[in-house]
Amino acid sequence: MTEESPAKRGDAAWKEQRDAVARRNAEAQKRGQDKKQSRATMDAAHDRAERDRETEQLRNLNAQIDKRKARGAR
Repeated sequence: MTEESPAKRGDAAWKEQRDAVARRNAEAQKRGQDKKQSRATMDAAHDRAERDRETEQLRNLNAQIDKRKARGAR
């Protein structure tokens, strides 16, 4: 016959419960931090893509202006 350990009581039970809550909170905080970092990476990539599109538009507009100036200088 195997002996089972008696259920914890009093301070031991309270400390075990406190530690379990602290572990769950730490895990939740880590998941939240990972999600926040992922979101920041996505936002940075979006901003870079937006700047690249704007740069390309400006290049195209400047090319059009240069063509018009070249035609007008004849």
